[in-house]
Amino acid sequence: MTSLLVKIVTLPIVLILAMYFLESVDYGSIWQPIMVAIVLTAIGLVMEYMFLNDENALWKSTLLDFVTSIIIIWGFSNIFTGAEVTFTGALITSLVIGVCEYFLHKHLIGTRKTAKVPA
Repeated sequence: MTSLLVKIVTLPIVLILAMYFLESVDYGSIWQPIMVAIVLTAIGLVMEYMFLNDENALWKSTLLDFVTSIIIIWGFSNIFTGAEVTFTGALITSLVIGVCEYFLHKHLIGTRKTAKVPA
């Protein structure tokens, strides 16, 4: 639940800020980065459940989130009419998301919220 709440808040904010502050990220409407954030949230939650299970998975899971974010932001964003996100824009935005994901994953592992079976 913690991960869902953090992603619901963080991802739209990062994408909307990227839309306003990066020339290489241009969405035609405000709903477009919100849709991308919803897709990123759904896929990110599934990936966390599958791969984030102990301290050894911290960097692997963060790197996987980073790569997935690049692909989704770059590919999915350019499907929208009036939106244009360059690879560089997707890379920069994904780096920011990756840093946020690193701290989220570290918190989840530290509080044992990634355990599949209660300890």
